[in-house]
Formats: sequence, C-alpha cells, structure tokens
Amino acid sequence: MDLDVLYEKLGNPGRYHVLVYILQCLTYFPVVVNHVVMAIFGVPPPHHCKIPNGVLVNESIPLVDISGELTLDKCNVYDNYTMSSNSTVYCPMGWEYDVTPPDKNIVTEWDLVCDNKSLSGLATTIYFCGVMLGGLIFGTLSDLFGRKPFFLLTLFVPVGIGVGLAFVQNYITFVVLRFVLGFFMQGLQTTNFVLVMELFRPVHRTTVGLVIELFWGSGVMLLALIAYLIQDWRYIQLAISLPPVLAIGYIWIIPESPRWLQAQQKYKQVQDFFIKAAKFNNVSPDQLALEDINVAIKREDDKDTVTKKYTIIDMFRTAKLRKRTFILFYLWFAVAVGYYGLLYSITNFAGNKYLNFFIGGAVEMVAYILTVFIVNRLGRKKVLCAYFVLGGVMCICAGVVPAKTGDGVDIRWISTVLAMIGRMNMAGCFAMMPLYTSEIYPTVIRNIGVGACAFWTRLGGVLFPQILLLGQYTFKSLPVIIFGVLALAGGILTLILPETFNKKLPETIQDAESFGHLVNTTEEHIRQGLTTQDTHL
Repeated sequence: MDLDVLYEKLGNPGRYHVLVYILQCLTYFPVVVNHVVMAIFGVPPPHHCKIPNGVLVNESIPLVDISGELTLDKCNVYDNYTMSSNSTVYCPMGWEYDVTPPDKNIVTEWDLVCDNKSLSGLATTIYFCGVMLGGLIFGTLSDLFGRKPFFLLTLFVPVGIGVGLAFVQNYITFVVLRFVLGFFMQGLQTTNFVLVMELFRPVHRTTVGLVIELFWGSGVMLLALIAYLIQDWRYIQLAISLPPVLAIGYIWIIPESPRWLQAQQKYKQVQDFFIKAAKFNNVSPDQLALEDINVAIKREDDKDTVTKKYTIIDMFRTAKLRKRTFILFYLWFAVAVGYYGLLYSITNFAGNKYLNFFIGGAVEMVAYILTVFIVNRLGRKKVLCAYFVLGGVMCICAGVVPAKTGDGVDIRWISTVLAMIGRMNMAGCFAMMPLYTSEIYPTVIRNIGVGACAFWTRLGGVLFPQILLLGQYTFKSLPVIIFGVLALAGGILTLILPETFNKKLPETIQDAESFGHLVNTTEEHIRQGLTTQDTHL
C-alpha cells in the first residue's frame, strides 16, 4: 500500500481534493495579472511635444516619415515653435498625450517616451529578473521547510507590496517594488503548482496540469475587464493587489503536502490529513484502514532508498540526451519569448487596446481547452510541432502585412487577427511543453530536467521586452517577425525529438538512449508517478 492507494480510497478524485484544487487554482489570478499587467501600465499612447497656448500644432511640430506615412514628430519641435526656423529642439515643455481621462499609466505619469522610452521595457525585464530569482529560491525553500508555509507567505506578502506600488511617486521605487513583487509571485506559482501536483494521483496529474492553465487564460481576460473599467493604473494596481486578503481562510483549509510530510517522516500529520479528507468525503475510516496507514507510509519510505544522486550534469551525459536537452532549452525559451512578446504587444495593434487584450485571453482559453482534448489523441510531438509552425507562420504574416492597400484602404486589422491566432498557438505550446518535456526525460532526472528547462522560460521573460524595444528603433513589426522566426525554428527542431505518446517512458539514462517501446503513457504515468510543471514559471 502507498499514498496513491490511500488517495484512491478517498475518491477518484474525492470532493476534498477537488475543493482544494479549485481554491488553489484561484491563486493563479494574482500571479497572471501581476505577470502581464505591464502590458497595460507600459503602453505608450499617441503623443507629441507640448506647445504653448495659441500656437498651432502643424506649424510648430515637424513631420517625420514613419513606414511611409507622415506623422507629427513625437520628440522634437521647431525652435521658437515656428516653421521658419530650420532647427528643432527636444520637447522643452514636456509632452501632451492623446488619452481620454481617466486613462493613465506609468508612461504618461513619468514621461517614459522618446529618450526614456526604453524604461518601460526595462521595468518589465527587472520584474522578470525577480521572477527568475524567486523560482530558484522558493523551490529550494519549499523542499526544505514545506510547501504550505511558503505558499501562504507568497500569497499574502504581495498584498502589501502591491498596495505600496499604488502609491509610489517615482520610477526607481516602482521598479524596485516590482522586482520584489516578481520574486514573491514566482514563489507563489512554484509552491502552489507543486502542492497541487502532490495532492493528486499520477493518473490525474496530466489533466490537472492542463486544466489549471484555464485559470491563467481567464486571469488575462479578467485583467482586461478591470483595466477597461478603471483605466487609472494606480487604482488598477489596488484592484489586483487586495483580493488575496479574502483568502485568509486558506491558512486553515489548504493542507500541507502529504508527500512532503511523508518524506520528512511526519507520519502523524499524514494520518491527520487522510482522516480530515475522509470526513469531508463521507468516507468511513474503516475503508481507509487507518491502522495500516503508518505501516503503509513507512513501507513506502523504506523502499525509497536512493543508490545514486543525479545532477544537472546527467542531462548532458549521453549523446541523445544532450541533443534533446539543447533542443528543449531552445523550445522553452522560444515559447516564452513568443507568448509574452505577443501578449505585451497586442495592445499596440489596431483596435481598442482593452478589447484586444480581452480577446487575446479568450483565444488562449481556446488553445488550453483544445489541448486538453487532443493531447491524448494526436500525440505530443505532432501537436507541439503544429502549434509552433502555425504560430510562427501567423506571426511572420502579421509582421509583413502592410498597413494599407494600394488604394489606401486600412487593413491593419488583418495583422491583429493574425497576431491573435499566433498567440493562441503559442499558448498551446505553453500548455504542451511541461508534459512533453517530462515524458522525454527519464525518471531519474525528470524533475531536474523540467526544472532546468523552466529556467529558460524565465530567461525568455527577461529578454522579450528588449526585443519589443527593437520595434521602436527599427520598424514596428520587427519584433513580431522575430517571434515568428523563433517559433518556426522551434517547430522544425521539434521534428528531431521523439514521440512520447503510447511509448514506454524511460526510467534510466540508458532507457533514454533507446527510447521507443509501445506502452500506453497514461499507464506509465500511474506506474512512475509522472508529474508536470507549470510552463508559465
């Protein structure tokens, strides 16, 4: 008897597990809104130099050619505000923004335009540096001291940080607090996801890991609605920071991971967990054979002898594993750059920025739901390759479609639609990557492999704002084309990787070198205790 047998006696899964799962999924909302809110806070609205009263704009601001279209210079005015002058000067009175009150973000408040236009993207990069650090620190801390303490810490501490952000008066304080917030948000995501996976039997973990992504997509849609209704960035910040206060009951409701308790030989607490869950599920203690729980857990603990310690070096020990590891590193990096890049740039496409943001979240939901239904029908490799290739093609097309036809008809909406389709496919890649990666690596280095790959996702989060910035220094559609090329290359590289669906999953390094025996992977999940990790880490 082991923990999974006891889990099964509680239900398939039981009501207690479903309730805890839903409550933990709700904590995805503060994570996603804080991860993507700079797509709202950092969007530069149309602007030009502020001019004195009584001075005409067309006579004081020079025209510049941008992609074949003459527009007002955003950063310079004629000297003395007159066209007769042959020289221009850098906006002496600041800027005037084409926004309708109460629409206000950090760009308009701190003039993050022209010479300071890189600061908005820098704030996002700094936030994801905090995310990267949080992923490294809290994963280790939760292994040492438990999942629940750091789950609660990272759920409630960001409330204070977020409220503080709503009242900051300068850019430096803003980015420092955002860095700290990213650190805690990644801690929340990491500890929460591990806790969810450890509360379920292996047969349920694939579905659980995919369904939780629906809360990510709905979080994007929720942020779009909040931003549309409020529009002032300070009040938006308060609106996304305060809700976790309502989760105070989590202190008593959310359990510690029984698997972690078992690993720490805290058998009495494991027994308490099963008694509590049994009562909630109306399961008789006799059905659980409570007197056998300690014996069962100790037996599981006794068989958990490890003859060899594996490290990240083992990912590169053999030729096939080494090749697959480098490909997977690239794929995780490419999907992060493409997903976040499209998410953050979608507000710059033609159309209402709030509606675009909302539709972007909706198409993500389509991708997540579609993935749940097709992943065990068409296989992992084919689906992932299709997502990458289609996403890449859509992005490249979105970047090369002209703004107007030869007759002067505005067709920018076509680029918006293509970018939305591209984002849907990148979201599908995000949903697929942890499952596919965990099946490629052998059991002995599975967690190490997925964890190492997740680092490249965070690196992609750090770098994508700088790729977006290229569009402001070169031409507007360059970043989207780059996202497309990266995704297309990812689709091609996916063809080199093995199909894992209906194959015997590797257990040892040697198995990974001869990967390919026909066995249902769902059965393998049950036998090996396969888990997945969250790609949005």
